[in-house]
Amino acid sequence: MITLKRINIYAFTICFLLYLTCYFRFAGQAILTVTQLISAIILSTTIFSKPKNSLIKKELKNYCLITITNMIILFWFFSFIMWNDFLQVLFVTIIPNLTAVYFFRILIKYEKTQ
Repeated sequence: MITLKRINIYAFTICFLLYLTCYFRFAGQAILTVTQLISAIILSTTIFSKPKNSLIKKELKNYCLITITNMIILFWFFSFIMWNDFLQVLFVTIIPNLTAVYFFRILIKYEKTQ
């Protein structure tokens, strides 16, 4: 799990460095999203195969629920969100970054239990 943590640290760094540019911030967000989804799948397969770690299982379920809900809202109301600046910042920038930090916190908790 240390490698997953390092990969996520690199993805965070790349994402937030690309946020400094005007044009590549969404590419950085895409890199972070793909990295975290793959990490979540790997973490899910390792956690749910073991009977303990119920708190981390619950937090991972919450992360997946928040991420899937955000993706559904983005795709369902895409044309409305893209014409509203506040909703665009909220659903494209703030919520994905907060869920990324939440997932990183889950990785740290899982690493401490190992």
